[in-house]
Amino acid sequence: MEHIETVKWNVLERFSKVARFSRDTAANILEHPLARPIVPHLPPGVNNLLQSDPTVEEYDAGRLYLAKWALNVAEQAEDAARLEHPDQLLSNNWRKRWSDTELKPWEEETEVGTFEVLSGDSTLPPLHASRSEPLNAEKWFSFFDDAEGRLRVEISEVREAVFRGGVEDDIRIEVWKFFLGIYPWDSSRVERDSILEAKKKEYLDLKREWWDDPEVQSSSNYKEQKCRIEKDVIRTDRTISFFAVEDIPHPDPLSSASSTLTNNHLESMKAILMTYNFYKKDLGYVQGMSDLLAPVYVVMRDEITAFWAFVGFMNRVESNFYRDQVSMRKQLLTLDHLIQFMDPRLYKHLQKTESLNLFFCFRWILIWFKREFKWDDVLYLWEVLWTDYLSPQFHLFFALAILDKHRDIIMENLNQFDEILKYVNELSMNIRLDETLLRAETLFLQFQRMVNAIDRKRLENTKETSEGVRRRKGKDPASDEEGETSSSSNTTTAKLPVVSDLLRELLNNESSQF
Repeated sequence: MEHIETVKWNVLERFSKVARFSRDTAANILEHPLARPIVPHLPPGVNNLLQSDPTVEEYDAGRLYLAKWALNVAEQAEDAARLEHPDQLLSNNWRKRWSDTELKPWEEETEVGTFEVLSGDSTLPPLHASRSEPLNAEKWFSFFDDAEGRLRVEISEVREAVFRGGVEDDIRIEVWKFFLGIYPWDSSRVERDSILEAKKKEYLDLKREWWDDPEVQSSSNYKEQKCRIEKDVIRTDRTISFFAVEDIPHPDPLSSASSTLTNNHLESMKAILMTYNFYKKDLGYVQGMSDLLAPVYVVMRDEITAFWAFVGFMNRVESNFYRDQVSMRKQLLTLDHLIQFMDPRLYKHLQKTESLNLFFCFRWILIWFKREFKWDDVLYLWEVLWTDYLSPQFHLFFALAILDKHRDIIMENLNQFDEILKYVNELSMNIRLDETLLRAETLFLQFQRMVNAIDRKRLENTKETSEGVRRRKGKDPASDEEGETSSSSNTTTAKLPVVSDLLRELLNNESSQF
């Protein structure tokens, strides 16, 4: 059964990476000998892809078309509203839904839910999420003293500045060196120069493990990894000027994955990934890593510095690439809990459509939304997420924000797993970044408020129950009445939404920083 579950996960993972589905695509994957035993365990929407007749397919395509049309209408309305209020990225209706002290999504879910917990507290301030201009050179250098170049402000101030607006291009390379762990935050200018020299020597020593060793290069493992890296690099971000032009002879023209030409940047990318393969022998190179390296390399503009920046990034996300996929499962399960907690109606719809595996979010989390945004937006998003300003798992709130934007369209138009998968995959390159970041921050702040309110209510109910027990032990004449109050408090507590351990981890603000 464990083997079947593993294969099921791998098959659905492949589905999650496909941008457009057809019956033939599904058949091609599911007819694989390893996949046949798990077909009965897959969501009905996947099986339906194999068995649906053309009429049904046309009907399904019509529903998807209506969903896209509804999105287009909604965004046109939002654009019109922005012309009147250019500084307002989120609609008034959405702000009201999530920024009021009363939490309407739970009003219809429980008799005693967060709506009742919070609506009586008129002292709560409105939630405030904001975006700002990118951090510029003048502001960045003001964070450091002139004498030694040491940080002279709290790290939290730097994090907030980057979280609010990202950074301008001319200082990105320096800012990333801090956030990706090349430079310690408490280092001086002289110490940073020494660190770069030491990192250069260490990288060259690592590279020699495979670069200058014919025995290593003749091994089957090396050849397999070299072929895998070659295939991935030559199809990674080739529209970017760094990688677009092939202007030098390929060093290994007989390689099955290459043409006879290449360029220096492509070769540096391959060298970095092969060196990482030896640096992290227990993990090695895994498909998808080239997606994460490319932006880092372009920003660093240097093989050695890019390697160590990539190492810093991978220290944060390497568990995404573990073969047991425990980390990916945990993140998707946390997102499952988050949707259930924040939006029970959407959760019920995903449950009804057999979509709670959330495999349409798999690619988002695996490579940090790399394929969902244009190049410049990816750089901006990553540096925002690296700050850990609100939570080291803020990327899950960002994922929730994307789903939240499309919740009504999904619930009203999409009734099958494959329809939701198609719709979400085709959002790629059509997601508004600043709006989504605002939405994600608001969702985080509301989540934090909801958890605090539930904990406060539980504590109040526990105190009431304890007080009732003490009075009954003292044979208070009103003990019967107190007993009823205690029972009522216990009932109220039982009806409060559950805050799982996974959800509480989202509020742990211990940074992943170095």
